[in-house]
Amino acid sequence: MLSKINEIVLTSLKNYNPNFKDLTINNNVLSLNEDYLVLENFNLETLFESYQLKLDLLNMNSNDLFKIIKLNVNLFNSNKGGI
Repeated sequence: MLSKINEIVLTSLKNYNPNFKDLTINNNVLSLNEDYLVLENFNLETLFESYQLKLDLLNMNSNDLFKIIKLNVNLFNSNKGGI
């Protein structure tokens, strides 16, 4: 189910900003060129809890968004481990 939600979120982002066209998601793995990120239990919808991020989406490219998602996934995973 979470995989489908993440697909929908990425599709919405790509519709909002065509600069994100290089981002793909398959089986809950986010890819950009040769880089990939396993999202596991991370919900991309949580990114939109930040009002500032919503404002900045139009000024970003795929690489910017990938880095932000990667940072958030790493933080989520480290918090999940009790750190």
